[in-house]
Amino acid sequence: MAVRDALAFVAAMAASLLPSRHWPRLPAALPLESAAFAAGLATFFLGAAIGIPGFLAHAHATTALGIDAQLRTAMTDPGAGYSQGMVQGFAGLSIFTFLLLTPKGWVTLYCVIGGGLRMGAAWFGDPFGDPMLTGADDLLRRARARRRAHTTQAAREALEGPEVPDRIVSSAAAGIGNCDFVIVAARRKPDWERGVAVFTRDGCYRLGEPVERTIAGRLRMLYPLTAHNDLEAIRRRVNYDLPATPKGPPPHVHVS
Repeated sequence: MAVRDALAFVAAMAASLLPSRHWPRLPAALPLESAAFAAGLATFFLGAAIGIPGFLAHAHATTALGIDAQLRTAMTDPGAGYSQGMVQGFAGLSIFTFLLLTPKGWVTLYCVIGGGLRMGAAWFGDPFGDPMLTGADDLLRRARARRRAHTTQAAREALEGPEVPDRIVSSAAAGIGNCDFVIVAARRKPDWERGVAVFTRDGCYRLGEPVERTIAGRLRMLYPLTAHNDLEAIRRRVNYDLPATPKGPPPHVHVS
């Protein structure tokens, strides 16, 4: 039992590196939240194990470089003397050159900072996965969402056909009651939702429930408008230029 629990905990530590949005798909037997702290701690110590000897070797090489430069200067120019401050400067900057300019320094920074953040988040009950894997997963998810949205929009535009000007039809012709008239649009209008106040040069109208229908083989959006004559507060509004009213009786709307 103890061996099985230990193996499950080790497996949970490895699984906790995955982005947290995938955790619900993993087996419930894995103690992911408690293992996330241990995984962060292990990552932190891994960074220290890489960084401490790596920094010491880098600092030794940097200091030796400063000493060699001083000796070369002293041999070529005896009057220059030995500048201890230059050697100390080389040694003092070695921590920055190690962390910012060397591969081991980059790994150290990532492991120490990432592990520390994961430990803190797990300690306060909000664990998350490896930051790099989480970032890559988020980029991939957004790219997929954009691709799906583009595909959906392209399919809708194929049903809508070419973009044509809006037109006005009567409520009876559109088959929508309790409105003064209906705007038939070839494209969906952003922010045109039920209850929105539509301001035009002819007056203010209240937008009813938009209706999506196929008219003459084309997908269309029908927006019923009613004159805003009551005292209901206006919380959202859009500006709109009404299309010209057709002469004669309103055109009949064929709905399929």
